[in-house]
Amino acid sequence: MSLKLTPIQRETLMALITLYREKGEAVRGEDIAAFIKRNPGTIRNQMQTMKALGLVDGVPGPKGGYRATIKAYEAMGIDLLPEEAIIKIRVNDKLIQDANVEEVSFTTIRHPNICKAEIQILGDMDLFKMGDRIIVGPTPVNKLIIKGIIEGKDTISSKILVDAEDIETLPKHPTKNFMTDFVVVEGNVMIKDVALKMKNEKLYAISVLEEGELRIVTINEVLAAILDGKSDDRVGSISKKAINVNSDDPLYRSIAKTLKEDPSTIAALVTKNDRKVGIINKITIIDRITDHIMDLLGGVVD
Repeated sequence: MSLKLTPIQRETLMALITLYREKGEAVRGEDIAAFIKRNPGTIRNQMQTMKALGLVDGVPGPKGGYRATIKAYEAMGIDLLPEEAIIKIRVNDKLIQDANVEEVSFTTIRHPNICKAEIQILGDMDLFKMGDRIIVGPTPVNKLIIKGIIEGKDTISSKILVDAEDIETLPKHPTKNFMTDFVVVEGNVMIKDVALKMKNEKLYAISVLEEGELRIVTINEVLAAILDGKSDDRVGSISKKAINVNSDDPLYRSIAKTLKEDPSTIAALVTKNDRKVGIINKITIIDRITDHIMDLLGGVVD
């Protein structure tokens, strides 16, 4: 039978667990009192009671204080993990430091028009206010991202209720599922000839061998050069340094890498065991994600 905690015990334990996560050492009663805005004497009394219940251990010495026991984590419904993933939380576009997500549950899953998410927070609840815009995620396994407005808050259980305006998941499929063939041309080939080759072979990006280096150029860059009257110029003159991504990496990681190195475009050479095996580009990625969505929907949209 699970231990039934009083509201102040839950609040005190959650503060203890949160502060211990931040500091990595025993937490003083005064720090807990300040964190939840309670009288230090009240916290001392609560700690004595919870020590008797086996929920906290007292740590003696100059750096002494309190530590939650496994029994406390179980009573709070919090998993005690040897290593935990950090789920990012942004409130009003600001990253919240020293905070994490313990649990997400969707409380209105059968409602046809409303989606509410109840999120248990490990962190300072004062940082979350009604009406704040919040983004939570991505989660470690399914890469779920929840965006919405905070419309409820329970400081005792450290939970917030979010009106989920948008729920997304990052594409986890391997990058190789979105690549086109690896095609390379010499840098001295004229731009107009490369444009014709890309049209005939339905290529949206192509590799360019320029001065012994494999570079890259996209169809948009080729067409822009033609509009600028550079049809007879060497394609090597408009090629860019290529970003290399791993064929087995999830697509979201490859996209993040390309955007970090060159925010102006999504195009990269795909490698496997240090060998070039393909090319990814924005147009093909969008096309294949669209095909995947259509497959999931079975061609029927409500």
